[in-house]
Amino acid sequence: MTDYGSPAERWVATRWPAIRARGMWRFLLVKGVALWGGLMFVFMAVVMALQLGAAHPRLPLVLAVALPLCAIGGLAWGVLTWIFNERIFRALPTMKR
Repeated sequence: MTDYGSPAERWVATRWPAIRARGMWRFLLVKGVALWGGLMFVFMAVVMALQLGAAHPRLPLVLAVALPLCAIGGLAWGVLTWIFNERIFRALPTMKR
């Protein structure tokens, strides 16, 4: 089942069934919100602290706004990644018949 053309197809053919078996909500929360959204928030927090200065009075407000936005961004990334991987996964058996 790993005799597919692109690296994305090979990855989906080998790894996606195990990820898929754990469920969509786990993927969205762990990979999307926690990992992708969390990393994006940490990056933005560092950049904002460097840009504004760690003692800036509005830094906590900026970070408080960035946190839910990064979580929403992570959720959106997770949904799109799930949809695209599902499309590739469902197309694999018909492509190599």
